[in-house]
Amino acid sequence: MTEATNPYAGKTPASVATFKSAHGFSVTVARLRGLLADKGMTIFVDIDQADAAAEVGMTLRPTRLIVFGNPKGGTPVMQANPCAALLLPLKALVWEDDARATWLAIDDVTDALVDGYGLDASIVEPIAKAKGLIEMVAAREPA
Repeated sequence: MTEATNPYAGKTPASVATFKSAHGFSVTVARLRGLLADKGMTIFVDIDQADAAAEVGMTLRPTRLIVFGNPKGGTPVMQANPCAALLLPLKALVWEDDARATWLAIDDVTDALVDGYGLDASIVEPIAKAKGLIEMVAAREPA
């Protein structure tokens, strides 16, 4: 699967990778959570943003923000530059568009960590793999 043109193309930074899921919203969220667990990632928080909107009397299409990471990969980054923690842990977004297609997005912070925070690419390498994990979740094949 390759990156798909999301309905908001041109309205997100170039670092945001977006993938159209071959699955419905609930299945995509379950696949994401399962794959992250299988890869030894910690899910720090799973925010149901549609539910939060409903709590204040507003509506939002199904939208979940999952904040995740692995301290074994993130700690060396933050040791090298504490301000890099502004980009960590990583975040994956799952949302349903108006046509009921499900999308996943991740902000690939690799370049920002290397170029903006001056980190060596070898330290950032474990974090760079996250984009591939999100792509796997979107694919038709089992994650």
